[in-house]
Amino acid sequence: MSRIGAVLLFCLTACGAPPTDLIPDERPVDRCPDPGAGIEIGGFTGTGADTPRRPLRRIVLMGGGREEDAAARWFVEAALTGDIVVLRVSGSLTSYPDYFIGHLASVTPATVITIRTSSPEAGADPAVLCRVARAEAVWLAGGNQWDYLGRWPTALHEALAAVAERDGAMGGISAGAVSLGEAAFDAQFGTIASGDALANPLRREVSLSRPVFAQPELDGVLVDSHFTERKREGRLLVFLARFLAERGEDPVVGLGLDEGVALMIEAGSYEVTSRGAGAAWMYEVAGPSLLLPGVPLSLDGIRRVRLPAGSVGPWPFSFDASGDVRVMHVADGVVIAGPRG
Repeated sequence: MSRIGAVLLFCLTACGAPPTDLIPDERPVDRCPDPGAGIEIGGFTGTGADTPRRPLRRIVLMGGGREEDAAARWFVEAALTGDIVVLRVSGSLTSYPDYFIGHLASVTPATVITIRTSSPEAGADPAVLCRVARAEAVWLAGGNQWDYLGRWPTALHEALAAVAERDGAMGGISAGAVSLGEAAFDAQFGTIASGDALANPLRREVSLSRPVFAQPELDGVLVDSHFTERKREGRLLVFLARFLAERGEDPVVGLGLDEGVALMIEAGSYEVTSRGAGAAWMYEVAGPSLLLPGVPLSLDGIRRVRLPAGSVGPWPFSFDASGDVRVMHVADGVVIAGPRG
């Protein structure tokens, strides 16, 4: 044996193992499993490790069209550089990650991933449940709310409900926002226009669900989107009349969101932001109502408030504290300003 070899052998036997703090940590990263059939994941995945944070409990509801940047930034900041999950059934895997990180650029989350449940019934895949369970903030993209409310399995619904239980942030746009209220127009039988709903409020297309993952801040609230652009006041009043009858407790509240408008909720207060002249529309319905098959809606006890950009106040919303309350009623399927009589 050479002299050098003898020295090395001596060190290995006599000097002992090197200090553990000099050995790189080679423990495997605790990653979520890979997705199965019907599930696709993309975006900014980071190392794949969980990034535990204590997020800010915030709710962001957008009315559709282009996202409202200030509200989107506020949502991203709520994750406190943690993990953000975007859920959708169709559409791009990278658009939201690029938007939330590249375009907003106020903070950089550890991960921003999109999970596309192209087969909604596969939403209980362990890859989905694991990532939702680790998220500090969850965003529901637009689409068809029946995919979310009627086709996603119970396990995914429960995982989304747990986001609120751990004070995570939650938001959505269009169908995503609609799905977060205590009651939701679920579109199981397709969409419906205001005139058709007012003419027969019990037709099958007027279908409501009670989402398992309804947000506690939206207790007693039903959300509708693309509000002014698609003339949805009449159908929202029909949804509220049905919600009031099914809930058996009054009043109920409707929130209509114009395109490009966001309502943000945090710590008992709200703020409205907008890309343009759109607004958030608040409706309180106390009834009574007439709901009979084939008979146009009659509904009393309606109050409405328009909330333009910059509106702020306490949440739950106080109609009594608002200075711009309009009283309305519906008579034989026609929405009329002022109280009946």
